[in-house]
Amino acid sequence: MRNPYVIEGPAQIAFSGGRTSGYLLHQILEANGGLPPDVHVSFQNTGKERPETLEFIHEVETRWNVPLKWLEWTGRSTDGGFRRPSWKYVDFATADRVGTPFASLIREKGYLPNVMHRICTANLKIRVGEAFMRSLGYEEWDSVMGIRADEPKRVARMRKPGRDNSAGDPLLPLATANVTKPEILAWWKGQPFDLQLDPQGDLGNCDLCFLKARGKNVAALRREPKLAVWWLQQENVVGNTFIKGYVSYSDLVREAEFMNSQIEMFAHAQAVDDGYDERIADCMCGD
Repeated sequence: MRNPYVIEGPAQIAFSGGRTSGYLLHQILEANGGLPPDVHVSFQNTGKERPETLEFIHEVETRWNVPLKWLEWTGRSTDGGFRRPSWKYVDFATADRVGTPFASLIREKGYLPNVMHRICTANLKIRVGEAFMRSLGYEEWDSVMGIRADEPKRVARMRKPGRDNSAGDPLLPLATANVTKPEILAWWKGQPFDLQLDPQGDLGNCDLCFLKARGKNVAALRREPKLAVWWLQQENVVGNTFIKGYVSYSDLVREAEFMNSQIEMFAHAQAVDDGYDERIADCMCGD
């Protein structure tokens, strides 16, 4: 059986900044004796990734000597609009950390992303990655994604006939190799460095993503109330909310404040977990 980690270009490795994508990249480097020709690793920064995520990406590129490309959305292009956005190269030092690309997209679109219209993923991640590959002269390529065997719904969506593959044909080595999350976490425990986020925790790569379970965002706000500021600013600018079912991120702030005020009462309680939702993983901001 052919080694699923042997990659033939042209291809783009979509690096999210999580442990799964890091493990996938390592296996590809091992199987190919380095980064294969015509294979490019990119990370599309939205400005709302956790600082721990950016530090992990930087460690990966320096420790493993990977020519990883940091990209950021800068606006719609004059000749391609949102489908062919303008973008720029950044690096660990210059990557935005205050949500500027994300906020700029919201202002250009005039509305907020939501569960049904994930303009953040489509524009800041997928279309920037596509524009990067086209800038190198490619018209067709494989999109190598860190989707595991224990994510069957994602695997099925990626491999569904008729899927729009204008941003690259999906290649899923981890699913092919039957790799699961416990295996990846066990592997990272044996490495000299790791992503400094609890794999069972509530923070995630995108600090308060609206696709996270409500309890996870409340738990994050209990620890870091200032995280809500940017999200509240965007809701105020547009005059709408990211999430349906409650008024705004201000509801989450009040809930977190109430729980902290009752800390003795809740000292024995765990953060509410509404269950893992695969939707967040499709946003390239997850594991």
